[in-house]
Formats: sequence, structure tokens, C-alpha cells
Amino acid sequence: MEELINETLRIASEKFLTFGFKEEQIEQLLASGKRDLGKELEKLKALVEEEPADIEKINKTLHALKGLFYNMGNTDAGDRMSDLRNEDEAEKEIETIKTLLHR
Repeated sequence: MEELINETLRIASEKFLTFGFKEEQIEQLLASGKRDLGKELEKLKALVEEEPADIEKINKTLHALKGLFYNMGNTDAGDRMSDLRNEDEAEKEIETIKTLLHR
């Protein structure tokens, strides 16, 4: 999970620099993004551990994460969240998420 956050922050930092943001602005955006990603990833982690899993809540959290990742420029992670939301098998989706969160 920490690896995913750090990768996203690195991508976002480069993206924000190319947009012409000042250093102070970038620091604030990265801090806010890190906080929001951490909150949503922790929520997702708790949701996939629940028995029985609430797929609707998991999908809402995946949707929120997708938006955060896209906004920060990590399109690969955003695409991954979108793909997970489209999984037909809930058990497979949950196991894939657990694997992703424990990286």
C-alpha cells in the first residue's frame, strides 16, 4: 500500500511541475493527496476483511480511488481500480485487492 502511495506521489509531483505549480503548492497538493489516498486505501483494506464483504461499498471505494489516482496522474493505478470494479466474481476481486494492498 505504501509503495502504491509513494509511486503516485512521485508521478503527481512530476505532473504538477509540468503544469507550472510552485513548490509550496505542490507540497500542499501532495500532502492532501497522500492523506486522501491513505484514508481510502485504509477504508478499502477494512472492507475486504469484512465477512460477508459488502461489494457495493467496496466498489464505491474503488471508484473514489480511481478518481484520486487519475487526478494525481497515476493512470495505471486508476485503470486498475476501474478493472477491479468490473470484476464479475466478487471473491476474485477481493483476493486481487488484498494482494494489491499488501504490496
